[in-house]
Amino acid sequence: MSPASRSTSTIVRSSFILLAALPAPLAAQAVLTGRTLSDSTKDPLSGVEVVLERPASRVATDAQGRFSVGEIPWGVQTVIVRKIGYRPVHLRLTVAGDDTVEVDIPMKAAAVELEPIEVTASTVRRGMEDFARRRLTGFGRFFDAKDLRRAEHRRLGDFFAGINGVRVLRGGTRAVLVSNRSNCVMAVWLDGVPLTGAGSRRSPQDINEFSLSQLDGIEVYAGAAETPMELTGAGGGSCGTVVLWTRRGA
Repeated sequence: MSPASRSTSTIVRSSFILLAALPAPLAAQAVLTGRTLSDSTKDPLSGVEVVLERPASRVATDAQGRFSVGEIPWGVQTVIVRKIGYRPVHLRLTVAGDDTVEVDIPMKAAAVELEPIEVTASTVRRGMEDFARRRLTGFGRFFDAKDLRRAEHRRLGDFFAGINGVRVLRGGTRAVLVSNRSNCVMAVWLDGVPLTGAGSRRSPQDINEFSLSQLDGIEVYAGAAETPMELTGAGGGSCGTVVLWTRRGA
């Protein structure tokens, strides 16, 4: 990486990650917003052209250096940011949901035309890169923060009762998840750590120990065939697997 590249930083609400562009629902679209700034003075730059390559669209920044590009489809997208007299920036944006990504893009003045600077951004929240990566494979069922916020009034056991392939065994306030396919207790993971299965602290897990308001994501694999290899072993997985992701600040 050249010194000029290291001098350019991007402030993003989510973590940086580069994922393979795989087929996904057409409804998943994101919005990219932000500002363009002078790298030396930090003043906003107006009239900067922001170009989305696929599908082709372009906007120009306003007097405050602000811009907004909408309807960005799922996958890895390239955005070109350019202005005469400044070094162009190539922004590689990974879209794995329909969130809004905000970036500040410092632009370096250039007396001659130089190779573009490349930066990356993502709609993936920090700590949930594995959630986004596995979601793109097409196996299992995934519920993101927007899904969970709509159901916050429900117990977590009641939420799972409506998911195909999962059966909820109840005893008082306790709720244990069982796979309909194998009729045995499912493994439960929390933020990448197994809570049930071989080597875990206990089994089975009372799913009602957690609430929907505490979570930002849930992965559900109804059987062993769906469960990714990295979620087997110490965490079990032969009876299906549930992965819970706790809610954190952006």
